[in-house]
Formats: sequence, structure tokens, C-alpha cells
Amino acid sequence: MNKLHRLFVACVAAFLPWMLPAQGFSYDDGLPRSTPEAEGIRSEAVADVFKAVADAGYEVHGLMILRHDKVIAEHWWQPYGPEQPHAMYSATKSFTAAAIGFVVQEGLLQVSDKVMSFFPDLLPQKQPEALSRLTVEHLLTMSAGHERMTYPGSGDDQVRSFLAMDYAHEPGTVFAYNITCSHMLSNIITRLTGLTLYEYLKPRLLDPLGIRDVVWEMDLDGRNMGNGGMHSKTSDLAKFGIFLKNGGKWQGRQLLDPKWVEAMTTPHIYQHPERSDEENDLDDSGKGYGYQVWMGRHHSYRAIGAQTQMSMVLPDQDMVIAVNGSIGDEAGFNTILFRLLDGISDRKLKPSRTLDLAAEVGRYEHPLPFSTQDPAFVLKSRTLRYRMHQNAYGIEGLSFRFDAEGNMYLTLEGKTSVHNIPFGLDGWKRGATDRTLFFGGAIYPNLMGTTPVTTGGCCAWTGKDELTARYVSLFNNGCQETFRFLFSGDRNELTVTVVAPQGRVRPGGPAGAPRDIVLTATRILSTY
Repeated sequence: MNKLHRLFVACVAAFLPWMLPAQGFSYDDGLPRSTPEAEGIRSEAVADVFKAVADAGYEVHGLMILRHDKVIAEHWWQPYGPEQPHAMYSATKSFTAAAIGFVVQEGLLQVSDKVMSFFPDLLPQKQPEALSRLTVEHLLTMSAGHERMTYPGSGDDQVRSFLAMDYAHEPGTVFAYNITCSHMLSNIITRLTGLTLYEYLKPRLLDPLGIRDVVWEMDLDGRNMGNGGMHSKTSDLAKFGIFLKNGGKWQGRQLLDPKWVEAMTTPHIYQHPERSDEENDLDDSGKGYGYQVWMGRHHSYRAIGAQTQMSMVLPDQDMVIAVNGSIGDEAGFNTILFRLLDGISDRKLKPSRTLDLAAEVGRYEHPLPFSTQDPAFVLKSRTLRYRMHQNAYGIEGLSFRFDAEGNMYLTLEGKTSVHNIPFGLDGWKRGATDRTLFFGGAIYPNLMGTTPVTTGGCCAWTGKDELTARYVSLFNNGCQETFRFLFSGDRNELTVTVVAPQGRVRPGGPAGAPRDIVLTATRILSTY
């Protein structure tokens, strides 16, 4: 056995524990379960919502519906699962606002405090006149009044940029969505407590709610992003919704002052004051903004992040809906969810005699990106190894292992790293990678050292000598790479095409539309 083969076998053996099944994975999130009828909702109404979501083609990764603090329906679409941390994007902001509430509760801060007072060492020489009137509450309500909402730099450099920015409006008068307002709140927490946002929030909120295994991205000066970057589970969104709905109380214990939760979930400013009430009733973007929380139709409010990472609370119905996904049409998606409100009862209902809700919900899956053309093309129980020709990506070796079912395990070898990625044949297989390898830029580079990060991969023989494979990052949704492997007839030569991501620009890459990356390789023939 030569050195390259020993390396390949060792890497596959080390990687096998991460080959988790895509379905049937049991995860105890600590939330009680019930049935829709026991909580006053018909199973048919729940099934209709899932069907409408599928019919609309929304890419949902996880959906949990709760009433009276109990889960009455839940589903994760392959390759996502209940146990996996998922990017929360701007839903992070609502957790940041809760952290500010704890700081206020502990007497370290008042929302009327001036922002500039926390950063005397970072103030610009020439201070904008309105800066002296900018308060913490203006950060909470996205009403800073700045002329522009982009701030160069990271960490202290970005704070300096923020404090030096010119003003177009008097602070507190105009809503303008400004993600750096939220990160300024994280900076303030660190200035006051000496702790990062995560360190501060963990014993006060995350631990009591059973929110564990959180990964929270940082700026270049080591402070957790207050505007995004939290990675947690769908059930964690559900728990946060319960916490808000119950006025800062969790399982009978008052964690946060209910007056603060009321302030978070009450509109302080309106996004579109020029609209009529009828216009604002058409979606959820103009119903008002609280402290890093959006108001919505039917007296709802929600923590919401890009592509609909959402904890929606419907207090009138004592409901919480938690969602992870890649959904651009939030208004349309929410309209489907609101169908649950028709016919809701405060009394228990008789169980459905005709519908198995778990089976009905469990059948929903997203279509695979491609399918095998001819089963005769499929390789099984075989290993192929290749030496890569010189390339700009430092890839020296590439290996395929096909198991008895035709699933493919891809190994990419660099000078200092080995990447193992599993791909299910005509289905998803989970794996992990440290993400230091990325071609087209659609997979985030691993700048945080979070290793490993889960992936979902699938492949298909799309021609006699053509294997197409795609893996998605389950850590940052919407991030994926697609490979097209073209073998010569004797499989001694290989062309690898990394398909250019559509609609994405590689971070730090050249301007213009991304292009396919083409690499070539020669097979390493066995010597034993």
C-alpha cells in the first residue's frame, strides 16, 4: 500500500462517523410535544399549510409550529435536520436586543444614554453635530439618521467610521434598516461588561433556555457580530419565541423584565409612514419596528433574518412558528402560515380519524438538482485515484470511492489539508469539511476555525462518463458548489469542472460574472 493510498484510507475511516443519515435522526431539544387537536387546531389545517408551502416551491429547511408552548407539527427537509446549527442571519439582532435588556436590568445602561459616551477613544476629531443626540434607543429602533449605511472597516475601525458618519435626518425620526446599528450594540455590551455578546448572553438567556452548541461569528477585533452571525437550531428559534411571548419568562422563571420584552415587541417607529393602513396590511414590512423586532399582520411580531430565518409570535393565538430556510418571498410565505388562524379554537378538538399528520408532513422533500440518466452508468464498489495537474488551487490529488449502492465519497488533497465530502446517489448524504477549500466562492471560507461544518451532498451519473455532484453548506444556507466530472473512456484521464455559481460573486474575486473553473488530472494506476 503506497503513501497516497494509506492517506486516503485513513481519511475515509476518520470521516465515517460524520456520515449521518438524512432522515430519522433523533434529537431532544427539550420542548414538549402535543397534537394539533389537543391544542385546538385541526390536523387538516396544518397539513394544508405544508401542502401550500410545497406547492409554492418555497425552500424550507426546517419548520416547527407550536401552540401553548408545545410542538404540534415539525419537519426538516433533507439534508437539513433538527440537530444542525443553521445560519440565523439578522434574526441574531433580536437576541442582541434581549442582551441589551439584561444590561438595562442590571443597571449598567439606560436606553437614553448617548452612544458617543461609550467610545471616547474612538471619536472623530470633527464630530457630526447630531452625534451628541444619538442614543442607544436610536440604535435599537434603526433610526440613527445617517446619510449612508455602509461603514468601512471592522471592529474598532468600523466603530470609528460609524461615529464619523454624516446625518441626513435627526436621530429617532426616520426608520432606515442599518445593520451596523445592531453591531454597535454588541460593541457597547463588550465595553460595559468586558465580555463578548455570546459570553454575556450565555448564562442569562441561552443556558436557561437550553440553547446549546451556538456558533457566533466575530468581527476582526474578536467581538460577536450583533447584526448577524449566530448559528443555532430551529428549535432555538422556537424557544426564543416562547420566551418573548411569555414576557421574558421561561418555565416559570422570570429571566428578563417583562417591560423590556414589551418594549422589544411594541412598534416605536414605522418603516413606511407614507403608506395607508390598507397598503401596510398587504405584507409584514410596514407594520412597525420595535427593539430589533419586526411587527406583522394579525398582531404578530418576529425575529427575522435573511432568507426567512424566523421566530414568529402570534400572542393572540398563543402560537409560535419557527422557520429556517432560503425563502425570498417572506410576505407570501407568511400569508400561507396565517392560514392556521382560520378556525382555531381554545378548546380541544376530536382527533382526526382519516389523517396521519406525521406521515403526511414527513413525505415532503425538495426535488434533487439532477437525476441519473441510466442505472447502467453507475459505478459501484470501486475506487479511482487521480493526480491533479498543476492548478492555482493547490489541489494535488483527487480520489473517488463508490460504495456498493453507488454513493460517492470524494477526497480532495492539498499541500496541507485533506477534504472528504460524501455524496448520495440520487439522494442526500451528510458529511463535514473544514471549509478552507472553496472554488467558485459559493461556500464560505472558514475564517472562524469552526471545524468541522456539516455538508449535504448528492450526485448522479448524468452521462456514460459524466458524474455531476453538488454539496451545500448546512452551516450557511444558500452556499453550494457543483462539480462535473468527465472521465475518458478508459477512466485514465479526468476533467473536473467547478460550475460557476449563479448570482454570486466570489469573495475577493475578480469583478464580473463568475466563470467555470476547469481542472485536469491523470489516474494513478494500482501497483499491487
